[in-house]
Amino acid sequence: MHDEIIKKLEDLNLERKKIMKNVCAIDVAKDKSMILLANELGEILIEPYEIKHNIIDFDLLKEKIESFELENLTIFMESTSTYHKPVQRYFIEHKFNVNVINPIHAKNNTRNLRKTKTDKEDCFNLADCFFKNNIRNNNSQIDDLYNDLNLLSRQYYHLTENIVRLENRYIQLVNLVFPELSLCFKGKSLHEDTALNFIKEYPHADFIKDKRIDAIANTLVKNNKLNYKKMINKAKSIKEYAKISYPGVKSDSQDVDNLKELIDIILYNKNKLNLCKEKMITLSKQSSLFSIINSIFGIGELSASLLLSELRDVTRFDNIKQLNAFCGLDPTIVQSGKSINYHGPISKRGNRQARKILFNCCQNIIKCSSIHNQNNSMYLYFRKKQSEGKHHYECITACCTKLLRIIFALCKSNSSFIN
Repeated sequence: MHDEIIKKLEDLNLERKKIMKNVCAIDVAKDKSMILLANELGEILIEPYEIKHNIIDFDLLKEKIESFELENLTIFMESTSTYHKPVQRYFIEHKFNVNVINPIHAKNNTRNLRKTKTDKEDCFNLADCFFKNNIRNNNSQIDDLYNDLNLLSRQYYHLTENIVRLENRYIQLVNLVFPELSLCFKGKSLHEDTALNFIKEYPHADFIKDKRIDAIANTLVKNNKLNYKKMINKAKSIKEYAKISYPGVKSDSQDVDNLKELIDIILYNKNKLNLCKEKMITLSKQSSLFSIINSIFGIGELSASLLLSELRDVTRFDNIKQLNAFCGLDPTIVQSGKSINYHGPISKRGNRQARKILFNCCQNIIKCSSIHNQNNSMYLYFRKKQSEGKHHYECITACCTKLLRIIFALCKSNSSFIN
């Protein structure tokens, strides 16, 4: 009888062990982390201690965790730029359940009113956040397709920002060596490959003064393969401007060489940007959601790819409110006494890049609709908000939430857009 009771108690303990939640809370920093292992009863299985982000410390930590033979264990950490990536990768590869949360969740969860902030205290706050809050585990298995797409989109933004900075410097140097070029290549044409290659060959007004018109025209034709007669007229214009031009530097100035080198860098970055676009579009076409988003009037292949890279699998959200919050488009609610404002400004606490893409998509949809399809529901909604006296940006923001609702509904129902 006594043995049976002991056996039952042991079985109960085993069952409790399987059901009981355990967490390995990791406060991540650059090249190191603070570790805490605890269970939901408040027992500290591993006291907080520091590890380095290397294979030796990771293996030692893994051995310590496995020595407890825990059934229901979650590796829990904040997303901290790229610093958490080595820790996340190690535990995912070793088949642990990993959950990476937005730092806002942890920030809103503190165990007491004291302003004490240490790495050890942060570990306890993370563990407390895990046990007290029902946090969705949506980071343990990252889909390779959307992960690679997101990495490509980040590279796309990086290259775009680089090109903008380089082109600002390029305009500055052009104004020094041949300021009249902005009259020959008007607007955006000064940034196109034709102008870039031509200026690279003739980087100063003095180099053009003694050149024949047909030689200048041949250079232009070689660079863009356009009509020769049209290029003859442009060559005449360039030569006339070169004759009267008085640049800010001489033809042997270092700035002339700087301009040539800068054009090489711009052309290289543009080439890389185009390759990045092609890769992103090709990869995003592997997702079943690509054709659905691309079917929306005014959203091209690049915009659809960028949206997928940030929103990822839209069907993982239970409702549109969650998706709005993810993008930071959810309204803030302010209450003071009996007065409640349910329609405050957007929170801006979600994905900044997703908001930017949605904003650009809405502007493009409205612009295209005003010319080709004025019965488009998005365009009509924009005009309705304008008629209510709202600011232009408020109208576009409202359209962003509408576009999100359309994307969410189409992806959930697996159907294409029909206006």
